[in-house]
Amino acid sequence: MSTIAGQGLFNSGPHRFRLRPVGTLAVPPLVLDSVQTTTALLDEIEVALEQTGRLIDTTPAGLWGQVEAIRVAAETRLNGTLIDETGRSWADMTLLRFEMRGQLCRGRVVSVGYEAVYVRLA
Repeated sequence: MSTIAGQGLFNSGPHRFRLRPVGTLAVPPLVLDSVQTTTALLDEIEVALEQTGRLIDTTPAGLWGQVEAIRVAAETRLNGTLIDETGRSWADMTLLRFEMRGQLCRGRVVSVGYEAVYVRLA
């Protein structure tokens, strides 16, 4: 079970989190200008997490209801503490992007894969 700003938007199915690259943004020599001979260290990279999984419901209408709630949250840049499936918390994260992956799969349940991206905006 995971939440963003206290909302369990993705808990209908399995999901996983991955920390995107962190550290310092470095630009190699000769990229910024023709006389730049050393690596330029610009700034810290924003903390970003990627969540992948499946949304599951018993009906297509129920599944589309989940997608609509997530769409609204992403478009309004839902912000708060992100708690991942292991209980680790990440303060001040913003749900920045949501993308359905693949088509709806129908069987005993209806499901679709997805990817969501959270970023700690500077």
